[in-house]
Amino acid sequence: MSQEPVDHVKRVLERILAGESLVRAVFSGRQSGATPPWIKVVVRPVRVKGTLHWQVSHFDEEKDITKNYTADEVGGKVNELLALPFKNIHVETTFGNLDVRITKKGDALLRETPLVEPRATADLSHDREKKKVLSAGDPAPFLGAVGILTKSGRVKADRQGKFRQINEFLRLVEETGAFAHGAEECVHIADCGCGNAYLTFALYHYFHSILERPVDVVGVDVKADLLERHRERARALGWDRLTFDVGRIADFQPAVAPDVVVALHACDTATDDALARGIRWGSKLILTAPCCQHELQEQLSRVSVPDPFRAVSRHGILAERLGDILTDALRAAILRIMGYRTDVIQFVSTEHTAKNLMIRAVKVAEGGSTQSVEEYEALRNYWHVTPYLERLLGDELRSLSRAHGAKPTDGKS
Repeated sequence: MSQEPVDHVKRVLERILAGESLVRAVFSGRQSGATPPWIKVVVRPVRVKGTLHWQVSHFDEEKDITKNYTADEVGGKVNELLALPFKNIHVETTFGNLDVRITKKGDALLRETPLVEPRATADLSHDREKKKVLSAGDPAPFLGAVGILTKSGRVKADRQGKFRQINEFLRLVEETGAFAHGAEECVHIADCGCGNAYLTFALYHYFHSILERPVDVVGVDVKADLLERHRERARALGWDRLTFDVGRIADFQPAVAPDVVVALHACDTATDDALARGIRWGSKLILTAPCCQHELQEQLSRVSVPDPFRAVSRHGILAERLGDILTDALRAAILRIMGYRTDVIQFVSTEHTAKNLMIRAVKVAEGGSTQSVEEYEALRNYWHVTPYLERLLGDELRSLSRAHGAKPTDGKS
């Protein structure tokens, strides 16, 4: 960061007007003693009918306004933005980043960060919403019911992150292709530990309104008052096949075995309860995003750390993350043994947890391969642990392990 005040206007203007080398520019924050008319403004290059334009999006608490500017118009617009009392300006380009911070005295401090490997080109697609399942320009009614939209029907500025999370979740469901066929069959879905139920409502909307197929969705949680509010919202939407059940995941008894089981950010062993139930139900798709893994962490604290990992265990935060990774790796391995095509992918975290992994499993066979059993046994035995999910599945998992030549386990850590 430069320590001397500099004239930042020319540099920011040059980078934004460079066009195709611009990725985006973000104006945000407020200078001391002043308030700009917008929370933030984002500028990015787009192609409209083959011609380069600059798309400028203005965000406040209730709305965002987007307008495209030609090469002749954009210079004046950027100068307007530079004259507003924004505290921070962040400009990303294909070759590096430029950051500007305005001090309390009104001076501009600059920091330039070149990229080690320059990006090829910026994304110049005009309508990025086409890549999303939900469109901010044509919002689904359920988004208003769950508090994502303003009264005027725009995505709230402070709910943009939640809107992106919902879209990303539905995209991850869509790309599995698990429900590409059998459009006349009803899909039964259980959201275990549904909490605020944003994604419960989103799942119902996706199957009912986008795929246009019969669907029954039930959200399960221990918070009775919260679920009653969800019921009221479902009734207001006319969604009589979206219901909510008060109780623990382990005690939930559905009338029909769910085709889809979801457990997002269910704490500790609640994730394993949901995985075990989904496996036993033979659910076609299982989606879990664990937020804590205390049970295996406790086992690891009682065993001798293998010598190669002593340098990791010496640091509390690294040891904790290692325990998280092992927990989810063992969960994924068990799912593969039980006949699921499984991947561990990145998912958008919530405001309640920084964890951003999702275990996504699609049922493809009755049982896994010898390799999947051997991988699981090798990892589990190396660390001398017995995952809680293994104990929940008991004989079902042991029988498949024996069928593939693995040694039976005693169910003890």
